[in-house]
Amino acid sequence: MADPIILLAGVPQSNMTLYHRIRFSVGDSAAWIGNLGGAGDSLLLVRDIEMERARKHARAGQVACAADFVPEGGLSGDRDTALAQATAECLRRAGARVVVTDRTLPFLFAWHLQQAGLEVQYDADLGVLQRRVKDDEEIAALTKAQQVTMESMQMACSWIATASADASGVLHQGGDVLTSERVRRRITQFLIERGFSNSHDSIVATVPHVADCHHFGTGPLVTGIPVIVDIFPRDDSTGYNGDCTRTVVHGTPTDAVKRMHEAVVAAKAAGCGALRAGTTGEAVHRATIAVIAEHGFAFKRGSSNVDDAIPAMRHGTGHGIGLDVHEPILLDDGGGEILSGEVFTVEPGLYSASLGGVRVEDMVWVNGESASILGALHEGLSWD
Repeated sequence: MADPIILLAGVPQSNMTLYHRIRFSVGDSAAWIGNLGGAGDSLLLVRDIEMERARKHARAGQVACAADFVPEGGLSGDRDTALAQATAECLRRAGARVVVTDRTLPFLFAWHLQQAGLEVQYDADLGVLQRRVKDDEEIAALTKAQQVTMESMQMACSWIATASADASGVLHQGGDVLTSERVRRRITQFLIERGFSNSHDSIVATVPHVADCHHFGTGPLVTGIPVIVDIFPRDDSTGYNGDCTRTVVHGTPTDAVKRMHEAVVAAKAAGCGALRAGTTGEAVHRATIAVIAEHGFAFKRGSSNVDDAIPAMRHGTGHGIGLDVHEPILLDDGGGEILSGEVFTVEPGLYSASLGGVRVEDMVWVNGESASILGALHEGLSWD
């Protein structure tokens, strides 16, 4: 039986599955067709002015443009539509009847394929499995991204820890009140100077907003109260992301916060220890929340109705990471089998609107029966 014809399409700058396949970034629509003339043959359709660059850098057997496959009715003046029309015409001329595609295919392409009489079949694993298992080049890119992320974390937590507190406990740096917004701006500037984008922004959250574990944080920071800092930037040179979280307390943390931190650090160690090829994301998550429970804390999914008397973990243990910050699979309920070569974040946390929050996160590479943290960074609450 012949290998099926495969189609990946979209804008490579934003469609990371397509980019991962061709390793060529462009801001206009493109289409990669695999097995077009037989197993291993591939054709990349791009805008005409990108053809020369694509021939030098893209991972594709051949490169063409929309003008090479003009259908009987001509091409639209809209670039995206024209590329979709040309893709359908290319497949029609090749005698294709069925095309297999992935979860990211724009409907624009699917519609024009259908108008050309082609059957479009969906493969849930196409693009996903290939991206889950990282090669040596990708591990190197992720390691670099995480190193810079950790450097930015060291800077941010130290800046908070070395601030001065006024009579009411509000922190000041450089003569001005130190707010979540100021810390985020400083993180962004630090990353831009090192060739990283921070388009998602960073989380710098304290009470009461920290009870919502994805709140970016707002307002003044205060001595003695924990601040969660979560930084997840993109390396502009490779496209790969870092992701790291630490918790910092200016001054002396309360005994309650110390107990929360001890539980979170132990839970992270348990999650990292459970990560290995052949187990499941759900098993890793269960190992993590078991430690949370052993320390007397709760697991309550979601971000509302927080019981301040018992700080709770409110989310899964972690997620895959690579060209996107959040990639399959999850370390959570329903998380499937873990493959050798995958990279995950492990990020348990505890949250209370009154006591504050604690989260500690690292990036972990699964290499067969073992797993290793990419980079090393202080885990404690004190950063001065």
